[in-house]
Amino acid sequence: MTLPRCLHILLIFSLAAALSGCDNTLEPIDEETGLFAIYGFLDLKEQNHYIRVRDLNAPFTREATESINATVTLHNITLGTATLLDSERRAHQDVYQHNFLFSDTVFPDHEYRLVVERSDGVTVEATTLTPTMPEPVTEPLNQNCFVPIEFSMEPMNGGTVVLRVGLGPTENSPWGAPQVLTPDSRGRAAFSFTPQEQVSLILPGSGLDRRCGDHLFAGNIYLSYIHFAPDFYEQTEPEVYDIFDSTLKFGALYYDTLAVPVDISQVCPPDCFILLDHLRLN
Repeated sequence: MTLPRCLHILLIFSLAAALSGCDNTLEPIDEETGLFAIYGFLDLKEQNHYIRVRDLNAPFTREATESINATVTLHNITLGTATLLDSERRAHQDVYQHNFLFSDTVFPDHEYRLVVERSDGVTVEATTLTPTMPEPVTEPLNQNCFVPIEFSMEPMNGGTVVLRVGLGPTENSPWGAPQVLTPDSRGRAAFSFTPQEQVSLILPGSGLDRRCGDHLFAGNIYLSYIHFAPDFYEQTEPEVYDIFDSTLKFGALYYDTLAVPVDISQVCPPDCFILLDHLRLN
């Protein structure tokens, strides 16, 4: 079951663990020309996409950044289309930032190229291949806490999935450490886990046999994941992401959270029932 989009759990924990914050010393994507730095990403589940462009030849002051000598065009190479992006200016830390808005659908497994052009015709480009968007599979469902569950996605066509297991659907729910999944030779990414073990890892010292049954919200264990474009996750660093504060690099991604039903009526490990039967007989 997919949770409502208002639950931004994945964006909160995965981007906070994967994308970098503001750094005024960052090199441009096109290091040979040194004209513009490009920051941002395309989200396959959103309609509005902000790309921040910085003129590296302008002093980092409010007056020097009031305007930017650049036009920004997003090309869908797969479809052969091009869109000139509108600019939105915002003051931040006593300088102006120029964010270019693309308001349209981003398609999975398409190649996009962002072109920043100065008035004299000199350009800087950044290209990304958006991730595929396969339906995730979790199975088996409605089993007890001691039965392994597998999360899988295919075809991946490259890219990286960062996944976390959680005990509830909210930002304040307990969540486990991120798992970084890459596709195998068949283009399939997978992660297997046992609910009981995950609860024990997320809440150490909270009890023994009844941890799973006591702590799963509404009888579900939750999987939040973010699917990065090929090579995009590897280019990021662990800091907090804010499109108006800063991002590093240009890529594509999408994210979601799944609720996986678990039968929490069985709170005793399988071996425990053998022991109980033995005690009853004696």
